[in-house]
Amino acid sequence: MPILKPTDGEKIKEWKESSIKRHDLYNFESKIDYELELTEKKKTLYLITTYFFIPSSLLINKDSYNKDQFFSDLNNRIRFKTPKMSIKEILNKRNELSPMNTILKSLKKIEHGNFNIGNLTKIQRELCLLADIIKVSLRDRFNHIQSNYNEIKEQYQIQDLVSEYLESIKRLQLKLEMIGNRIYLTQIPIKLRDSFQFADEYISLQIEKWLTSFLKVFEEKINQENKSNMIELIEKEQKHREYLKSSLVIFENANNENFSYQEGIMKKYVQSVLYLEKKKKDPKSQSLEIFYSVAAGVAMFFSLFFGFFILSFFPMYSIPFILGSVVIYMLKDRIKDNIRGISQKAVGSLFPDRRIDIVDGFNKEKIGKSKEIVNFKSKDKIPREILKIRRSSNISSIEERGKPEEVIVYEKKITLFNKKIKQFHTRRKDISDVIRFNIRGFLRYADDPNQSLSKWNVDKNMIENIQVSKVYHLNLILKLTSFKGKKVKKISFKKFRVIIDQKGIKRVLEPEFTL
Repeated sequence: MPILKPTDGEKIKEWKESSIKRHDLYNFESKIDYELELTEKKKTLYLITTYFFIPSSLLINKDSYNKDQFFSDLNNRIRFKTPKMSIKEILNKRNELSPMNTILKSLKKIEHGNFNIGNLTKIQRELCLLADIIKVSLRDRFNHIQSNYNEIKEQYQIQDLVSEYLESIKRLQLKLEMIGNRIYLTQIPIKLRDSFQFADEYISLQIEKWLTSFLKVFEEKINQENKSNMIELIEKEQKHREYLKSSLVIFENANNENFSYQEGIMKKYVQSVLYLEKKKKDPKSQSLEIFYSVAAGVAMFFSLFFGFFILSFFPMYSIPFILGSVVIYMLKDRIKDNIRGISQKAVGSLFPDRRIDIVDGFNKEKIGKSKEIVNFKSKDKIPREILKIRRSSNISSIEERGKPEEVIVYEKKITLFNKKIKQFHTRRKDISDVIRFNIRGFLRYADDPNQSLSKWNVDKNMIENIQVSKVYHLNLILKLTSFKGKKVKKISFKKFRVIIDQKGIKRVLEPEFTL
């Protein structure tokens, strides 16, 4: 039973709020962004439906792959989107939303004797948020210039833009040094000093990382002055972390495993301010317990009823009485098991497979919820527009017969409580849903990834053995439905192809499709 059935809406092809990428050998990751309604509506509703088209040769079906296995392979993290803010906006003293300004105000209170846990916690959270915003600002600026270099060059003086950008980073470095000096000279708990150093080292690494990427791509396109300034900034960050005896230093001729380990710790720490807590609930268990109790009661009623009935015709301990009692015992268990089976199907059709409350861990407030259902479905029950998208990449009209597939349909309805989010957050409003799926369970029956094929070589006049890669195409179609109240606002589609072999994920593609 669907969680929510859309009734109408405009179907569009473009959907910029979603992406899928290869995370590692066995996991691909989908990121979906949910925008909070700016109207006075109490709730923002989204329904995302994912169709997994799995090659039948992998032997994944409802008998070999159950719901528990699916949810075990599915790892979901939900978080606030990082607020967008340029470095210039971060440094603007009049910008009340800048975490830099909030840190300085709270630090001033501590310096003037207003020492309390609230101020300390606030500074720690703002330091993490500052690190997140700076990372995204550096990344977005690099990606924007790289993607639009020719257009930017035609409209602006590209060297002046780069020079201005580098100057803003210099001012950011000086501001961070000033905050660091004030923190280390003020009587504050060691935890706050550690928080600043974590954020400071992470920001330093991000500045070096994205400036190095910029230099690598645009080294031949920027003038010598900008190039020298860029190298100077990079070297300054390297020396800064060396001075701090940071773990985020890369050494030549070493495996640098400690660097990778510590970077992961710092990344998780600074991003913790964005992540939301999930409290899982089992919506079926209570209902099933009631049905199971009813099943036991009904079975007991029939056993007692027929027991007294047999006793009225046959004397106790006679052979007919004993045989009748055995039959009644057998029927009692069958009645109980049948009612339990019917109960499981009934509850499965009435309740979602999984329910999660989305909680803001800092304020301990429930700001949303999600309901999830997963089922195998035959192709005759798949909507026509989904099948059309799936078939749009077929080369011929009969190709589908040569690639039979099983279809898993995963539905997730997410509800965000607008007023609760707006009550506590002025910068973090929109939500990102990061879904990671592990395909290892799909590979149990996969063939060897490398196979040999004999081929006659005309030039060499001999038979050769040619290596052929054996791959499988896991096709995914995502359908996102957004609602305005109870009415459908927009329906969007995305199509992805995950190419896998027995060793794992080779690559992820986004093929074009037609509706």
